[in-house]
Amino acid sequence: MNILITNDDGIASSGIKALEKVLQKEHNTFLIAPLRERSATSMALSIYDSMRVEKINDNHYIVDGYPADCVNIGLHGEIFPKIDLVLSGINRGVNMGHDVHYSGTVGAARHGAIHNRLSLAISSGNINLDYDYIQEAEFVLEFINSYSTVLKTGTVYNINIPPDFVSSLENLRITKLGRRTYEDTYSKKNIIGGIADFYLGGSELGHSEEEGTDFSAFFSGMISLTPLSLDQTDSSLLKELSESVSKNV
Repeated sequence: MNILITNDDGIASSGIKALEKVLQKEHNTFLIAPLRERSATSMALSIYDSMRVEKINDNHYIVDGYPADCVNIGLHGEIFPKIDLVLSGINRGVNMGHDVHYSGTVGAARHGAIHNRLSLAISSGNINLDYDYIQEAEFVLEFINSYSTVLKTGTVYNINIPPDFVSSLENLRITKLGRRTYEDTYSKKNIIGGIADFYLGGSELGHSEEEGTDFSAFFSGMISLTPLSLDQTDSSLLKELSESVSKNV
């Protein structure tokens, strides 16, 4: 299988190195990643702006752009053979609940799904800078080898792995998205007149307790797999609005 590996943590991150090291033992891997960290960029694309793309060797490229740019170039830039699977990660930090709307990791996988490729986003709760993510990568290899034939294109398979986990498919749980809560804190520096610098240094993250969610599985020590659809239509509201409008026509 030809696997395109990317991320939003940058080319030097341990997670992307682990995926390549482990997966290239059994698959053809092609690595293309941002020059620097591009977290929380979702599906941002460099439209009408040129991007510098640097070839490291035949299977390694660096892009001065966003994660979705990397996928775009990897799929359509005629630098790699036809890609079967887009793999984004391993992200240093989880992407659960409402995180998926902001995440550059999930955004890259979603771009692969839009272009009809099998697409996985992999995130880990282990955020230690010196962690190697090899165990997580070995689980990903086992998952791909076991389930790639039943996965569908047009869907993002969002996987979140807790820090202390047993690398076994028996510990995989199929989940729905939970509800993330954010407490955003900005610092402000007045410059002159009505001009000021605002800086979002981070958010206090919480979640709603609910069974069957990615949060529930993750905090139980299980590996969460959540299938994300590209169709974000609210079907129940669509019917309600249609009925309401038809009454007034």
